[in-house]
Amino acid sequence: TIPYNECYIRVGALGRISRGVDVATGEKCDDADGSGRSFDHGIGLPIALFVREADYGHLVRLLRTRARFAALLGSNAAEGIPLLFITPEHGVRVLTENLQCQVLKKMSWELNPFQNPELAYRTSIDDTSEPHLQQKLEELLDLDNDKMKQVLTPEEMARIAGGFGATDESIANLLNEAMQRDIMDEKNGPGHKLQDLVNEGLAFALRANDYHTSRQMLILYTLVASKRHDTTESKPLLEHSPSSSSNNWRDAEKNMENEGGKEKKMFRDERTLGFIAKPPPPPLDTDRLRSATNSDGLLAVLGAAQVLRAMQDGSAKRRVKESIDSIEEWIESGEQSVAFRVASWRDQRAAQGDLKIAMENDSNFMAFVSNKAISNRKKFAKQLRDAAAVTDFDSLMVLKSIHSVAAQMRSPCLRLELLQYILGLDNRYSVAHVTRSVELAATCLNLSENDDNNLLK
Repeated sequence: TIPYNECYIRVGALGRISRGVDVATGEKCDDADGSGRSFDHGIGLPIALFVREADYGHLVRLLRTRARFAALLGSNAAEGIPLLFITPEHGVRVLTENLQCQVLKKMSWELNPFQNPELAYRTSIDDTSEPHLQQKLEELLDLDNDKMKQVLTPEEMARIAGGFGATDESIANLLNEAMQRDIMDEKNGPGHKLQDLVNEGLAFALRANDYHTSRQMLILYTLVASKRHDTTESKPLLEHSPSSSSNNWRDAEKNMENEGGKEKKMFRDERTLGFIAKPPPPPLDTDRLRSATNSDGLLAVLGAAQVLRAMQDGSAKRRVKESIDSIEEWIESGEQSVAFRVASWRDQRAAQGDLKIAMENDSNFMAFVSNKAISNRKKFAKQLRDAAAVTDFDSLMVLKSIHSVAAQMRSPCLRLELLQYILGLDNRYSVAHVTRSVELAATCLNLSENDDNNLLK
């Protein structure tokens, strides 16, 4: 519901009358011929939204209320609705379109981004309430406005999208335009405007501690980047409709995870689908961002970006070979000496005690004294060899292999360190963090390959 003190109610009909037409219904509305306002039609839509304090917290909430108003009642009903500042001292003042753009510009430069405080604690990665998440989605700002585009730079719009939230359509169109500029500039060298915009958005999502906007940014980036590989002679690469949107990706992702088995849907074998899998998107440099957060949700998103990067630039494939050599060297030494295994256990406990490595449980001493640690690592080395043999490390198959490895880990030490090394993740990534990152990376690739959902057409 819309707070009562933020709106006036119009009596009769639905929306505002513009040139003799109700903007909400498109019907003629003229008092002269009897089709005007009437109490017979009950109460209509608000005639304005207003705040009583002109601070940034209230102004951002006003913009979000208008966005929610449009989501619930239709964009026609919200188009041009006045935004007012009302106090006994100053009377009624209008937040004009120019002032709104100035507020948005301030939000992108001088304001520390923030979520709706009433929703933030109920929309985290571990505790998401469906009604609260629905309200969060309804409050996403629409940045597809010609006036905004004249005042705000693409970088500023990306910051607002990441830090305060924007609609899927706004972000998809913003990223699409950046990709087109990169393509046009390719004759002067590889463009990176698209990656720069996404990094700006992720940086502001991190400052707002917003898991959902960061995840939205990464998924839409993958979808938009995959469009570069859809070009044919009959369909120019730069062909792009202003109505292009990704309004189905949330439903597609939800269906993918709920229908049948989650792992079966997420890690399907693209060789059985009749099309060539799309490669991961151009790599994002998220090293600095990962070091600046301890949020489980943001670590999962930024970790997924790093997983896609390791797949795309070939570093994962190279590190797998190095890891196999390293673990086989440990196995050879461990089989020859119990003292070596005990010393290895002490080193792992010291690292855990100094918080230098993320563990769900302490290393099991008896696993090192017996042969269990050796058998676990032999199995791990075999899994890595099998993964290296069947995949080129740029498709869902490698993610399926890594996910399977992580799912079988109980109290890993060296195995987790090597998995972190292969994917380029730091030592804060526990098995749970690695699993979440791999699952989100798989989600991105799955959605970018899902032509049936017409996600970005």
